[in-house]
Amino acid sequence: MIRIFLLVILFVNSIFGSAFEEAQSALKNKQYEKAIEFFRQSAKYGNDEANFKLGIIYYKGNGVKKDLSLAMKYFQRASAAGHLKAKYNTGVIYATKSYEKHNYKEAYKIFEELSIVNYPSAQNKLGLFLLHGLGVDKDYKKAVKWFEEAYFINHYLPASCNLALMYASGKGVFPNFGRARELAQEGYDKNLPMCVKVYKDFNLHKYHEDKGFKYGFYK
Repeated sequence: MIRIFLLVILFVNSIFGSAFEEAQSALKNKQYEKAIEFFRQSAKYGNDEANFKLGIIYYKGNGVKKDLSLAMKYFQRASAAGHLKAKYNTGVIYATKSYEKHNYKEAYKIFEELSIVNYPSAQNKLGLFLLHGLGVDKDYKKAVKWFEEAYFINHYLPASCNLALMYASGKGVFPNFGRARELAQEGYDKNLPMCVKVYKDFNLHKYHEDKGFKYGFYK
């Protein structure tokens, strides 16, 4: 009985891997219908990455009509299996106004759950929700906290742009243009839109960088 069980597991894993590889190859060659078919086959056997890939296809509209509801279905399936990026994407869809079940509070809840387990892009999103009051009351100090976590702890560069904005505008912290420049500089050099905007809007080139700033030192 155990031998039969092991043979079944091996057979399922073989199908699981083969279908996923076929799907990946088809996706690379932009054969989207073929990719969808093979991803679905792989997903039937519990491949969370296959569900995630299907979500991406429908979210972006790659070779098919963009469908946020279908994308959400596949992301939720992958998320239920512990796929963190899929869970993050469910939050992104809930935050999308064109989604029929658009819900900032639900998006905030998802980003908060991911932030607690140290998922940097979710920490950055959580900061933005707190900054703009999306699904939650505005709280600039908490926004700063999450931007700091995302950037200083997890090295998520886009969060540095938002943190630069907080220091340039004095939201949740004392205004410090030198520190804002220091935070925005790398993103500005790499042409990240938010860093470029903050750098130009506040004329940060005029200020000396605050080289002495280190995370936690000014708390």
